Amino acid sequence: MRHLIMKLAVVAAFLSATTAWATPSRIELKGEIWDDAEGEALIADIKDDQKEIRINASGLEPNSTFSIWLIDETPMLGEVGIGSGDLTFVSDSNGKGTYTALVPARQFKDWDKIEVLHHPNQDTEDMEGAELALRGSLE
Repeated sequence: MRHLIMKLAVVAAFLSATTAWATPSRIELKGEIWDDAEGEALIADIKDDQKEIRINASGLEPNSTFSIWLIDETPMLGEVGIGSGDLTFVSDSNGKGTYTALVPARQFKDWDKIEVLHHPNQDTEDMEGAELALRGSLE
């Protein structure tokens, strides 16, 4: 009986540690150009070297194009598009949008903020015409 209780305690401790590890970090994204824009970024460990980031947003301009960026506030260090491949999403007719990507874990150690930019002309390469839609702190 004592042996069974010890095994159950070990399993419970393992499950507790595993659950804590798998729980994503939640970052609140606050609206910048629209009063009712809001969202969240959920960041979860997938593997030792990768994280999954999922962005859920609402109150955005309907049927519009957005891009996701990691920002370093230190002068001259700049910004990087998050993940690899397509770093954009299009909001639906209700102004809701979602985005999911796998990101190298090392990217998060050097960045201070996550930003979602709105591209009114649908051209994600036109950064001068982009507007800051949502922002959240990674710290």
